[in-house]
Amino acid sequence: MLKAAKSLNMAKRIPLYIMGLITMAFGIAVVIKVDIGVAPGSAVPYSVSLLTPLTVGMCSSLFQIFCMLAQLALTRKFSPKLILQFPLAYIFGALLDAFLWLLKFETPALPYRILLTVAGLFVFSFGIRAIVGSDLIIAPTDGLARTLGEKLGWPMSKGKLLFDIIVTVTAALLTFFLAGNAFLAVNIGTVICAAGTGPIIGLFTKLFPSFDYKKPSS
Repeated sequence: MLKAAKSLNMAKRIPLYIMGLITMAFGIAVVIKVDIGVAPGSAVPYSVSLLTPLTVGMCSSLFQIFCMLAQLALTRKFSPKLILQFPLAYIFGALLDAFLWLLKFETPALPYRILLTVAGLFVFSFGIRAIVGSDLIIAPTDGLARTLGEKLGWPMSKGKLLFDIIVTVTAALLTFFLAGNAFLAVNIGTVICAAGTGPIIGLFTKLFPSFDYKKPSS
């Protein structure tokens, strides 16, 4: 009975996770395409892509791997979920590049760009909600934010805030010193995403409680 319950749970969790990963990548691609600032977690990869021949997806994969290695350095512990973040980094990068290639639209006026940024924010927040609910593998960026919080004795929300500040400042400094403009990746869209992600995920948590994985009782 317990084995059957676990199989049923896994049959639900894997499709939920895949849907969340695809949705998150699509929403982030929309925000990048709108071009008024990207989400904090994408700021460093996007900045590097502007300064090198690498695509956004390639830079995102490399940044995710860096975050995975940083977790390993901070915790000094191997775990299956940590190691599985490695292929996840490549899959997410490939999805991001695919959506950026597929999304083709003329850059609209600023009010519409803000609306599209908010729409992208809702989409990728929904994806994050699905991924978290499946309780499988979290993104390396979120894993590092959680690890930072744990190391400092903070809740994940504060660890996430610290992580977002670090990567946003890093992205702004990169483009300022190497391209002469601190606002290529960090702009009003970054503020919208930073302020809105938490509350929107909280909203989706209330709206979709069925997403949460429930461990089968023994």
